[in-house]
Amino acid sequence: MNIEREETGALTATLKLTLTPEDYAPGVEKALKEQRRNATWPGFRPGQVPMTIVKKRVGKAVLVHEVERLIGDRLNSYLRDNGVRVLGQPLPSHDATEANDWDNPGELKFKYDMGLAPSFEVELDPKLGVEMAVVDVTEELVGREVADMQRRFGRLATVDRSADKDMLLGDLIELDATGAVVPGGLMNRTTISLEFLKDDNARALLTGRAPGEEVVVAADAISDGHDDLARMFNTDHDRVHHLAGQVRFRIEEIKRLEPLPLGPELFDRVYGQGAVADEQTFRARVKEGLEAMFQRDAERLFKRAVMKRLHEQVDIGLPDAFLKRWIVETSEKPVAPEDVEQGYAGYAEGLKRQLLEDRVVEKYGLEAKGEELDAFAKRYVADQFGQYGMPAPEGEELQRMAGRLLTDRDQIKRMRDTIVDRKLTVHFRTMLQPKERRVSYEEFVTLARTP
Repeated sequence: MNIEREETGALTATLKLTLTPEDYAPGVEKALKEQRRNATWPGFRPGQVPMTIVKKRVGKAVLVHEVERLIGDRLNSYLRDNGVRVLGQPLPSHDATEANDWDNPGELKFKYDMGLAPSFEVELDPKLGVEMAVVDVTEELVGREVADMQRRFGRLATVDRSADKDMLLGDLIELDATGAVVPGGLMNRTTISLEFLKDDNARALLTGRAPGEEVVVAADAISDGHDDLARMFNTDHDRVHHLAGQVRFRIEEIKRLEPLPLGPELFDRVYGQGAVADEQTFRARVKEGLEAMFQRDAERLFKRAVMKRLHEQVDIGLPDAFLKRWIVETSEKPVAPEDVEQGYAGYAEGLKRQLLEDRVVEKYGLEAKGEELDAFAKRYVADQFGQYGMPAPEGEELQRMAGRLLTDRDQIKRMRDTIVDRKLTVHFRTMLQPKERRVSYEEFVTLARTP
């Protein structure tokens, strides 16, 4: 097979492939003999169908299959051996097979269009000036976390009158436009958590109530859309879609989460039996945990900020016309060109960010190595056992279970991405030596939500 490359643009090229009978004939003959050996066609004994009949019936299909196999193999080899980095995958040119005669094959010619990955350089330098925002863990923040722990490990108690954070158990009943109960209408036992109601008027209406009382309230005031209302009524979306008005809620029981007092029981529940002796040590451990958690978050934000700054400084071109065509031709579901145009800007930005990260990983040697993937898989297996309080396997059994994970492409990608992400973060911190900037929790949340 002969392959010639023709440059067609700054980031596009066409590969011209020429196959001679010497390329495809051996594979075709082998496949036809296999077809004849296994053929069980009417009028012939198994394996005795004349080759002329076999060729007439399946010869063209066998030829096409063998040519497609050869093209796939040789294309991949050409790209790999010549270090050609493509975006998407090569696409057959629209006029690629017009001249080929599949009934009387001889020399076969094909063309494949390629979109090429751009070449660019990146440089990590402290002059990038990217700071690392770190949450200032104040006593107020520690107090909020302690209060949350008290609620998390608290107990549900039955009370006689509802407060604004209680959970109400009762019957939800469908009403008609006049406020009367709909005969044979929707009714279901459900719960309403006053703490999470978005409608203040509905919360006020349900606060201060006692079991046995009934409250008429707007359906959309106690639910978060039709899907949520359908769950409350234990029905489907369509059944509640017409509800536009009020419903009746008959209170049967009121539950209140009573926080666990700050003391030895809470200390043991959070950190284990006897690990913490007093409140001062408990608060210190809480602060330490918050600082560790926010440090991980700070590193993620720092990595994102570095990549954003690099993206601003590096001009990354793309073969836009080719990529749009590639999206249309390879999409699992039909996609209109106008839809591609509408979503292409976001797709292109995501691709540029990925190319940028790939270039950093390549330049600084941050790719995940085989032994790192193996070690990660073993830790993952051990952690899975640890979550259920079971001893982790060791030796050959641990290696066997890790090896099973490493046969799953999705798992390998997930592990690889996790390892590379950590390497990038460590490398950025080492190379850029960022200055830490203390910020409030609220400011940190705003930074995290800002693209």
